[in-house]
Amino acid sequence: MVLVTTTEDGTIIISIPKRFDIDAVPLVENELRPILIKEPERVLFDFSGTDYISSAGMRLLLGSLRTITETGGIVGLSSLCRQVMYIFEISGFNKIFTIYETREKALKKMKKDR
Repeated sequence: MVLVTTTEDGTIIISIPKRFDIDAVPLVENELRPILIKEPERVLFDFSGTDYISSAGMRLLLGSLRTITETGGIVGLSSLCRQVMYIFEISGFNKIFTIYETREKALKKMKKDR
């Protein structure tokens, strides 16, 4: 099991692995698929334990965003370290995803938005 998944106040929280790279993506995708099939209303990807993300990880996140928003759900990312945030900024993904400083701030805001 690669992902640690919890639920808090109706928001599914998915903790992203330390290295979200080409080796981790197939494992994450297999564990993520059953969650996405249930058409969740709110999903928070928690990056507090992540120090690296590759383009493969970015693609999987983008695909997940599309799947969730197509069914009316909302997605947030939280707790990105400086290196991961930099990758989001240079790729422009910081304009695609809603990024929160902490998990707590994300949960509070996402609950209000839904």
